[in-house]
Amino acid sequence: MFLLFISSGCTTTGQTQASISGTVTGDYTTGPVYVVALDADRYGPPDIRVMESGEHPEQSEYVTAFTALTAPGAFKIDGLPAGNYTLYAWADTDDNGWIDHATYRDPTGWHSTGERLGPGTVSLAQGDSLRDVGIRLVAPSPYPEELNISVGDGGGRLTVMKGRPVLQLRGTPDERAYAMGYLAGPQIKDWIEYVLLETFYPSAEEYDDIFIPYLKAHMTGVLAERGDEFDAVLDGMEARGVDLYSETLGRNLTREDILAENAYSFLLYFRLYGLAMGDLNLGNSSVQDGGISPHLCSSAVAWGNRTENDELGGGVIHGKNMDGETDLRKVTVNSLLIVASDPPAGSGQKRVVGFDWPGFIGTFNGMNEDGLVLVPHSSPSVPAWNETDLFPYVLLYMDTLQGESSVDGAWEYWQTMNRTRTGGYNAGVSMPYLNSSGSAPVCFEADSYGGAKRKAGFIEPEDPFSLIIANTFYQYQGENPEAVSKVQGYHETIEPGDYRYLAMLDLFNEYEKEGRTIGTPEMIALMQAASTSEEYQGITEYTFIAYPDQGAFAVATEDLVNHTLDAPFAPFTRYSFDEVFG
Repeated sequence: MFLLFISSGCTTTGQTQASISGTVTGDYTTGPVYVVALDADRYGPPDIRVMESGEHPEQSEYVTAFTALTAPGAFKIDGLPAGNYTLYAWADTDDNGWIDHATYRDPTGWHSTGERLGPGTVSLAQGDSLRDVGIRLVAPSPYPEELNISVGDGGGRLTVMKGRPVLQLRGTPDERAYAMGYLAGPQIKDWIEYVLLETFYPSAEEYDDIFIPYLKAHMTGVLAERGDEFDAVLDGMEARGVDLYSETLGRNLTREDILAENAYSFLLYFRLYGLAMGDLNLGNSSVQDGGISPHLCSSAVAWGNRTENDELGGGVIHGKNMDGETDLRKVTVNSLLIVASDPPAGSGQKRVVGFDWPGFIGTFNGMNEDGLVLVPHSSPSVPAWNETDLFPYVLLYMDTLQGESSVDGAWEYWQTMNRTRTGGYNAGVSMPYLNSSGSAPVCFEADSYGGAKRKAGFIEPEDPFSLIIANTFYQYQGENPEAVSKVQGYHETIEPGDYRYLAMLDLFNEYEKEGRTIGTPEMIALMQAASTSEEYQGITEYTFIAYPDQGAFAVATEDLVNHTLDAPFAPFTRYSFDEVFG
């Protein structure tokens, strides 16, 4: 049984109209099922995110027409004007009028076309009747409340602290990898299926035929040195009972898929700069769109005079927005982990807390036991495609945090690592300021060829106690200048299009004018300004605030309960570094 509805004001009258019919299948427990048709020429996946954040999304401005079913099965939408449409569906399991993504309560799905795994587009002429359209509802796997595993002299624990999942890993790299695979195996598979493939690389055939062979040929050192860790992840998953067969790929997951997950940010450049078209020539004049932006993530850092208040006493506060990893199934939000990695005693490695997704051997946003913090920001520079020793940033960040205690030590390590970085990135690097060294935060502006260490005051804000980082090189012009200039990666000055940088700069200047120091409320406001700039909004899946001098951090995620899309507008939860190892 189904009911048909036409959203008022969205149809065209006085013409022969079209229809779409098909079948909804997949994960389902109870509640009505809605199938909506969205005008694909006006609305894309980001608009679906906004549509879902409101009550009764089927009645929103984004929907041309919809039908409601009492359960999965046959559907038909009549009365559609000629045009291009995206078909999206969900089950409202508690019939409360909302799409509830928290712990994947309400399964969602869409119609895909051709090789594309994400939402596809169907074209209808006047009077068309499109049949046999398939939509599969999917509810990924939530974490269990508590799970433990022993592996040799190490192992791990998956638990919940203050409402957020925490993954504690201890032992050798292989032991920690096995424990991760066991404790978070279903979620690792979900991340590969629904984020890596469905969102970042939405063609399984191209992924297998082009990207995986490229990784094998150009990350040979990583596979040789870390391959056992990737295998250990898969072994742990199998021990947990996870079926490694991927229906999307038509094969079992392999070590190269775990590597691909750890190199997921490289997909940004892989798809943007022509490699997916078989082009390894830096001199080629074309740059592929790829449907993605090279400008993602923002940081603001303050210390010294800027934070001379009762809360911080002049110590460092470092805020970071993680933007753009916003899959429609909300896997990047539901599966985000606080990962506490504890190496063996006597190994010489440091404990690290990372804010990462299941399957990450490295870390992208992390702090070590000495208070050293590294966080990433994509910054356009064409990678050194033909090198065979490419090294993913998530592994570089983890190796740096496990081995170094200071900003200077981290920079020295980056200069002597003898590996090729995978394109351009701005790293926000901070450490405790109130100790005897007084070392100030900096930005590592770096790419495959070299880099520069940008200090406070090089560009606005001009005072020596604040730093803004987004997605542009302001100091580094490139050891290979063409790699940077080809994609406008360097700006001599702050330009009008540097929206998020300017939004944070305006607020820094306002604080200075008011004589207002920066604490947690002010840093949250800076992160909010960055996440809702003219450039984009609604895509900040989590925000991380580090307090290096206090050995503490706070985190907020997109609020799936209250339907708040940008993380810095959601509640923050604070932890001490040692607390998450307890």
